[in-house]
Amino acid sequence: MSRRQVADVGLVPVESPVAAPSLSPHLEAPGAARPVARTPAARLAAGIDWLEARALFIAAVAAAVVLSLAGIPAHLSQDGWLALVAGRLIAHHGIPQHDYLTVMAHGVRWIDQQWLAQLIMYGLQQLGGLALMTVFYVLLTGFAFGLAIFAARRLGAQDRHIVAMLPLGTFFYLATAVTIRTQGFAYPLFVSTLWLLAADARRPSRRRVYLVFPMLVLWANLHGSVTLGAGMGLLYGSVLLLSAQRARGWRGMLGCRRGWAFVLGSPLCLFVTPYGASVVSYYRATLFNPSFGKLVSEWQPVTSYTLLAVPLLLLIVGTIWALGRSGRRTPAFDQILLAVLALGAIDAVRNITWFGLAVVVLLPATIGRLRPAKPAAERRRRLNVTIAGLSVALIVVGIAAVAARPAGWFERTYPASALATVERTVAQQPHTKIFADVRFADWLVWHDPSLGGHIAYDTSFELLSQAQMTTLNTLSQAVIPGHPDPFAPYSLLVLAPANKSVNRIVLARTHAHLVLRTKKVVIATKAAA
Repeated sequence: MSRRQVADVGLVPVESPVAAPSLSPHLEAPGAARPVARTPAARLAAGIDWLEARALFIAAVAAAVVLSLAGIPAHLSQDGWLALVAGRLIAHHGIPQHDYLTVMAHGVRWIDQQWLAQLIMYGLQQLGGLALMTVFYVLLTGFAFGLAIFAARRLGAQDRHIVAMLPLGTFFYLATAVTIRTQGFAYPLFVSTLWLLAADARRPSRRRVYLVFPMLVLWANLHGSVTLGAGMGLLYGSVLLLSAQRARGWRGMLGCRRGWAFVLGSPLCLFVTPYGASVVSYYRATLFNPSFGKLVSEWQPVTSYTLLAVPLLLLIVGTIWALGRSGRRTPAFDQILLAVLALGAIDAVRNITWFGLAVVVLLPATIGRLRPAKPAAERRRRLNVTIAGLSVALIVVGIAAVAARPAGWFERTYPASALATVERTVAQQPHTKIFADVRFADWLVWHDPSLGGHIAYDTSFELLSQAQMTTLNTLSQAVIPGHPDPFAPYSLLVLAPANKSVNRIVLARTHAHLVLRTKKVVIATKAAA
């Protein structure tokens, strides 16, 4: 079997995508020589060879990791603070059943589907502060990206085609993956699930595909994107059933146990959580809620952002062309999944991450079926080792630099003066209710748990009623006669300066007295009704 190489960048040959079978050490062939233990020098040489063979891939992952490390303060926002607040609540009081952190959702049934990821993030913060939590998150997303490259190679893609897909794949992956939140725990599971299903779609004889089920169960307790994983399992099972029906008729379809296992078992994994069947209400409130697109920018169509829309549409057109040219040579599972993920990316910005990862995993193998293999380029061992070594060194230096940062660096986009002002106001008036922009809501509660129950709302929009979300969407409009004033219960306003036009209308509408105005926050007080 030939060894692959990047033709135009000079990477050394790498191992074949199909691992050679080996005998168990307990079942050695008669007369077979026992393996000789390798010396430290041999292990070092093997490690250098491994790095050399993957120099450009290591450089790509290192670039993503280093950029993410440098941007940690900008990426630690409201979703990250909500995870810490909820994780602390779970650690001290168990898995929540009702919300008592906000005014608008007070007492509402809370299906905290992401409870395990929140608990992990809080545990990391308790062990090593925000430095450990944020560095772990960045390394986790970097690992998922590296795993996508590894999966593409194991699915038979040539290195040069993977390299060709990396720029756009990295761009779309990092567009939303850098935000520090519970969703990051889903990226490795998405790649692993996709890899197992795509590999089995090519060779449907391996039992390891059933590892998808425990991964889905874990995923179901980490993040709501598990519906995507369950959908992939459902799609895989459906393709198996249709193939069996075409090959052997209806009897073959009924006898396709693996297909039925995935069609029935994948959706059932969603319910293996402390909430059981109650999670249906959570998915209904998040996946099919039209108000999310008005309140949260990531839920808006990608056409709202030209910088993302143009390259995405170009990549989708290229994907359609490649799939059309490859025809039946590309498994139906790959074709349908890429089409569904592309539609999802157009529908909402937050979905382009999944499409970016799928492009890295699946598309290079498709391109390889259209182009003949090129002869290997001359080896550049010294250059490759240098690139790989510098890439690893950059990651280590980046981690050390973040670890050495003071605690305030991680929150430099948040004003310490705002917290002091809010705490002082609440200390003087204990029953003060706070209408805080979603950016500040959980950040305030994280630093002062006593503020829980004083804040109007946070990023858990699924807990709000349609009427409440409509109210939040119309805050900048004039007061409608005969309708209640949404600001009436709140005597303290904490607003984000970026919303200049909205803030101007809100301050005029509420006749609030300005207490603090900086580049990071606007705080005003008013008389409560």
